[in-house]
Amino acid sequence: MKVLFITSTRIGDAILSTSVLRYIKNKFPYSSLYIATGKTPASLFKNFGNIKKIFILKKKKFKIHWLELWWQTFFNKWDIIIDLRGSLISYLLFNEQKYIYKSIKENIHRLDELALLMRTKYLPLPSIPILKKDIKKISKDFLKLKNPIAIGASANWPAKIWPAKKFVKLIKILLKEKKFGKEKFIVFFGSSKDLKNIKKITKHLKKSRVINFCGKLNLIEVLAHLKKCKIFIGNDSGLMHIASVSGIPTLGLFGPSLESRYAPKGNNAHYIRTKKTFRQLTGAKNFDWNTKKNLMNSLSVNSVFKKIKEILG
Repeated sequence: MKVLFITSTRIGDAILSTSVLRYIKNKFPYSSLYIATGKTPASLFKNFGNIKKIFILKKKKFKIHWLELWWQTFFNKWDIIIDLRGSLISYLLFNEQKYIYKSIKENIHRLDELALLMRTKYLPLPSIPILKKDIKKISKDFLKLKNPIAIGASANWPAKIWPAKKFVKLIKILLKEKKFGKEKFIVFFGSSKDLKNIKKITKHLKKSRVINFCGKLNLIEVLAHLKKCKIFIGNDSGLMHIASVSGIPTLGLFGPSLESRYAPKGNNAHYIRTKKTFRQLTGAKNFDWNTKKNLMNSLSVNSVFKKIKEILG
């Protein structure tokens, strides 16, 4: 059983798509899986069993990357093709059965939409396998930390990044809150691109209580470290979805993105949104989706702290 699985090049969507991958593996445990995804999320799939090859989709002019993928996959007969990108090439490959994504409903969760695509009532929750060798890479110094609180203070769109000054205020409150432990540490996760934004926060905090992992870990290492944290608090982002599959309490901060569609999914996943609704933030006829204006200001520090207390009991 040969399965070609074409998924997103974005981290968050790639993580959510692991639900489909788990569904196929449960249904066909001895299948051979071939994954097509972007360079960044590719590492998330390396620990899945049955993976025979990962094709890297690197965006090129005139969409030549799709032609390259077609050439790499054309000389195979696929038992199943699952194309979550809805690409043309899936119609141009030899196959027995195919599931090609088309937008179904905008206001249902992405996982429910994928379940409809796969013609099933439910999909398993997203999951990323982590091996003992990955856990062994965590430093002993980090493992000794008491009550590490994970923060994801960046996102791929400036409009949905909670203001730095609000993160600072929240973190200072958390560090003083004795109910979460007498000794606490703040751990920042993200890519090297997030360093500038993170420094706006860390410059207001005591260095002895801050660890900044931005740009220092690959995605599997991020997952391994997150598993050792007390809670994750962060903007709607790929990092938020990694935290949710880690199993730790995860609080996603939403504003100009739909929680009904992209809320974190997991046994311990939660979200909170701005006082202003998605429609109030983005519903104007002349709304510019490329805006760099921050749209998260109506989410108060007090409401986030109250939600954290509810989550941690």
